[in-house]
Amino acid sequence: MRRIVSLVLVLSLLFVNSSVSFADDITGIALEKEMRAMVNQGIVQGYSEGQYRPNEPVTRGQFATFLARALQLPKVTGTVSFSDVSPSSALADGIYKASAAGLVQGYSNGTFGTYKQITREEMALMIDRVFDYLEIEKQRADFSSFTDLDNLSSASRLAIANSIHYGIIRGIPNKDGKTFRFDPKAAATRAHAAAFLYRLLEVWAEQIPEMAYQIGAIEKGELVIWPKRYATFAQAEAALTNPATQVIVQGTKIVKMANGYAIAQPAPGNSTTTIYNASLSTSLTYVQPNTEMKYLGADEEKVKVQIADTIGYVKQADVLLVPTALLQGRSYYQVTNGNLVHVIYNTTSNTYTSYTYGKAPSFMQVGQKYYSWDGDTFYNEAGQHVGTAYQYFNVLSLRTKTNYTADELNRFVAAYRSQSPLKELGTAFKQAEEKYQVNALYLLAQAILESNWGLSQLAQTKNNLFGIKAYDSDPLNSADSFKSFEECIDYMAKTIVAGRYANPSDWRYNGAVLGDKSVGFNVRYASDPYWGQKIAGWMYQADQFLGRKDIGRYKVMVTNTESVNVRLQPAVVPPVWYEYKQANTPVTVVGTTAKQPDGYVWYEIVPDLPTQKAYIRGDLLSPLTIVK
Repeated sequence: MRRIVSLVLVLSLLFVNSSVSFADDITGIALEKEMRAMVNQGIVQGYSEGQYRPNEPVTRGQFATFLARALQLPKVTGTVSFSDVSPSSALADGIYKASAAGLVQGYSNGTFGTYKQITREEMALMIDRVFDYLEIEKQRADFSSFTDLDNLSSASRLAIANSIHYGIIRGIPNKDGKTFRFDPKAAATRAHAAAFLYRLLEVWAEQIPEMAYQIGAIEKGELVIWPKRYATFAQAEAALTNPATQVIVQGTKIVKMANGYAIAQPAPGNSTTTIYNASLSTSLTYVQPNTEMKYLGADEEKVKVQIADTIGYVKQADVLLVPTALLQGRSYYQVTNGNLVHVIYNTTSNTYTSYTYGKAPSFMQVGQKYYSWDGDTFYNEAGQHVGTAYQYFNVLSLRTKTNYTADELNRFVAAYRSQSPLKELGTAFKQAEEKYQVNALYLLAQAILESNWGLSQLAQTKNNLFGIKAYDSDPLNSADSFKSFEECIDYMAKTIVAGRYANPSDWRYNGAVLGDKSVGFNVRYASDPYWGQKIAGWMYQADQFLGRKDIGRYKVMVTNTESVNVRLQPAVVPPVWYEYKQANTPVTVVGTTAKQPDGYVWYEIVPDLPTQKAYIRGDLLSPLTIVK
């Protein structure tokens, strides 16, 4: 018999760590790890900001919905109905999916009991049915040491024994220290439900490495997995009869497809997905969970992807493959009030967020969606190229100086967010600019993004405006503390920017521009692939508000070959001041020489390594189309 599942079970996503931590009502509870994992995956959702109510009893309807989300159950096509479950109910979708899969049952009177508190016994029965659904072998634990199971049905006792064996539901020690009770009629809490699901998914995840490969095909929006199994990836690949429409599956995880998206989903213990060279020996960059990457191919060990203009490889364990036919959504760009707005899709939560990147290119039209892997080259919904244009602030050297004064920077902040402490820090930003040759408008824009206008918990408790050392795995606890906002700004400009990311001698250097996952600070500084674009967007908005004194002030060009030397005079004579190692690195030009004795025109540039004058030979730079 064919086995039909949705795109992929959340089992492969279980261990993704959130890139951000918040103070909420989960913090400090005994089951924090389990519940936070389920919250991060969108399986358990909150009531409001930071409110998940872990100790509140969970209802039958809620638990059915949790199951549907955790297993990514397919859409219901039958006519299953319960008299007390309205199709318009927020829980209806999950209840009917779980019912259609045989995981939950209603009562003899035709009701489901949506808002009835679920007992530990009922939960054990539902979990036992999940074992059948996932085809996991059941193992019955010896429950003779439990003192309160005798009056239960044999089905309940067997289900509980199975959950006990796998450690999904655990016994409660009695006072004698030797026996346990199960408390079958006790109401389970939301934290209990999250923990049971977490452990259930752990059990299933452990089965996956032992499972053989299978062939699947997409039929009517569902992934149909055929029963024949293959011992190796190579055998399954050889068995493909129509590679354009078929996929290779291991367990329920797609490991090879013809086309689609590769979605970053880090393996257990990792908070980001690393993109490597072909041998998986050198890291090229890294991205946060749910980052969309272009799928280019796969083998048993790795997946070939593109992020921005970088082509590299990710480990199979760190990625979710989504065939084009199963995409529920995708990120896009649109024109809003003359601005270019990037709308980002989150695969896990099936939600969208957006930010303003800059001015919309002239080739774009209102009401149309445009797609781009790098924020510069755009395609319409038919996949046709419509134009290429770069955003000025994303490619501008951050070694330039803004035309805006400290008072003007303060005025912008006060107008946009009156309660922000950043409105009094204009002088600190300008002083850092003068001392370290780091653009003050950029520093302000990054502080806006990283600290939510100086109002984030990190900013308020540690005076940390830039997420300095706020590592993805534990940002709040790992982040540095500063005596004042001013000290943080000075440290950021001196040590992080001038000393590292804008310093050609540092390993993190990829050009002194914001950039993306191919060039600039964004390659190494942030896991968010759009971090640079978001900061550029705030620079653009500030510039628009304050009178457009910065945009277009300089000419920006790009290196057209690798190993471009920067010299202290317009001639091929020592010393080489520094080198742009990769092609397509943006360079800010401030002047052009007359033709020199060597027959070339030379460009005077804003140097990434400060000096009075710096030059690049004219044939080594090419024009860059900037949105105007």
